[in-house]
Amino acid sequence: CRLGLRRSASVPPRAMARSTLLLALCLVACLLAAPALAQDDSRPASEATEPVAADAAPEDPAAASPSPPPPPPARQQPSPPSSQPRKAKPMASKGKKEACAFTGNFKKFLSVKEQIIGGSIARLVAQTMLHPVDTLRTRRQVRGGLPTKPMDLMKGILPQMALAMPAGAVQFVVMEKTKKALNHAFTNHTLGGFKPHLIEVLAASAGAIAASTIRVPQERVKQPVQADMYPNMFVAIASTYNANGLGGFYIGMTATLMRDVPWNALSFLFVNMFKMGYEGSLKKSPSAVDMMAIGTAGGALAAIIMTPVDVVKTRLMTQLPDAAGKLPYAGIAHCLMKVAGEEGPMALMKGVTPRCLYLGPLSAVVHTIYEKIGKQMLLAKGPNWCHIAPAA
Repeated sequence: CRLGLRRSASVPPRAMARSTLLLALCLVACLLAAPALAQDDSRPASEATEPVAADAAPEDPAAASPSPPPPPPARQQPSPPSSQPRKAKPMASKGKKEACAFTGNFKKFLSVKEQIIGGSIARLVAQTMLHPVDTLRTRRQVRGGLPTKPMDLMKGILPQMALAMPAGAVQFVVMEKTKKALNHAFTNHTLGGFKPHLIEVLAASAGAIAASTIRVPQERVKQPVQADMYPNMFVAIASTYNANGLGGFYIGMTATLMRDVPWNALSFLFVNMFKMGYEGSLKKSPSAVDMMAIGTAGGALAAIIMTPVDVVKTRLMTQLPDAAGKLPYAGIAHCLMKVAGEEGPMALMKGVTPRCLYLGPLSAVVHTIYEKIGKQMLLAKGPNWCHIAPAA
């Protein structure tokens, strides 16, 4: 090729074609020889050195002596790579055993801020979606019942939405804190196999009691508007405050606690039992659709059991004094006996169908959204979210 270049530089322009042809032939020869050279370079070092050692041995034994040392290093080089994978395999298997999963009580890894976000959004979405059913239930449970038109179904929606978020935030923060404290207190106890169920009942009850400080004023404003006692929430607030002061917003709190605390305890218990059975049999976390079914079953079953208490609570919160200024019901026991005596025992089951249609989906939506939001926030921390301590 160099020869062709030299000649092409010294010849006149007319002979440039001949020099170009010579250069092209040299390039073709180089391209044809390249694969053979590559094959020679790819051979092992032992094969490349054997011919040299065989030729050099008869003439100069001293020159042949340096050839044996290269083979041992070449043979020892594969050993380090073979040892490295053996050390990495136990680490990989250990990582698989400690992989984070959304089975069991994964919500304990949520921080307080994340619990507030998840609980408030879950409660707001659930109660807003199901408010028409709640209005229908309330209007059927008041004394004498009320006919309901489609335009009546959205009555009381403002106090429902305004206080749903703080009530949900308080409920889930207190519940998760109580659950964590009880698990720590009973670390070395199984409680006869009922430990997870007992902790779920106590934690759900604590959350419901804490949320009742917001839920009772919410009901005191919302239910009278739903029952056509007041035209809107502002008149209801003013009338309640003028009649009884701040204490008027907590009338019926005992009946509300008797309804909400057992219902929350039972619904969370049933949901936890159904979820544990699902995870135990299928070895995986329930999907959103499965969680909706589990939540609906748990909430509806608890609603049926607590319907008589709900009827008493509604009667106490919507009662009005007669001409003499006397209220129809003196208390929970009196209301229970009077309703059963005057209207029959089945009157205590009034509104059970809309109650199930309300509380079943309410439980489903709350649990599903709370778990979905919790999973997304944990996944945002990375695949090792379960090894990160939640923020206070």
